[in-house]
Amino acid sequence: MDDIEALLNTIRTFYAKLEQLRAMEGPEFVLAGRTETYKETLEDASGQLETTVDELGAELGYQHKRPDEGVQNYGE
Repeated sequence: MDDIEALLNTIRTFYAKLEQLRAMEGPEFVLAGRTETYKETLEDASGQLETTVDELGAELGYQHKRPDEGVQNYGE
């Protein structure tokens, strides 16, 4: 259950950061540091989600290989 909660928290954080980005309007980008803040927020949001998705993909790949390895090790 901890993995599910961690995933949900990552998704919630991702969406919260997207809301921050959506709230920034065109004129704000000319203010000092706004473009950098936008890029940092975007990188932070996408980096966390990408890491989580990569971890889930690796787990899924491992689970796909398990039956073949089981047959190879314990089968005919």
